[in-house]
Amino acid sequence: MTDYTWTVRVERVGENQAKAYSRNHAFVVGEQASFQESDPQPSAVEYLLGALGGDLVRGFQVQAARRRVAVDALELMLSGRLNNPLTHLGVVGEAGHPGLESIRGTLYVTADADPSALEEMWQAALDRSPLFNTLRRCAAVSVELRVVT
Repeated sequence: MTDYTWTVRVERVGENQAKAYSRNHAFVVGEQASFQESDPQPSAVEYLLGALGGDLVRGFQVQAARRRVAVDALELMLSGRLNNPLTHLGVVGEAGHPGLESIRGTLYVTADADPSALEEMWQAALDRSPLFNTLRRCAAVSVELRVVT
């Protein structure tokens, strides 16, 4: 398994849409990065943040299951900020780049364990997360744990 590769096929399916196919799944991607209040589909940036969130929430759940900790509630809020959104829009004379500059978030958890055990599980989830460990090498990523009682 050390050289396992994931493959996704993506095709244009509409004027402002692409469709990604992965194994037996498919999902529609809207704009690259949208600044609108609402859109028919999530943007590529939102999918990236959602994928990171799914990775971290599932990672925490795995750690909790390994330690037989009952998790009552688990929710992650993430936000991402581009270095300079105007470069994505093609504004002449703008400096910087259109990539993510930072990702910040908070994992809210209610569970049957003391806060130090939950922090250990959270750190293990971060240490084992493929997406967190990829993104933190190219953007400032800060995701904290908040225990809710």
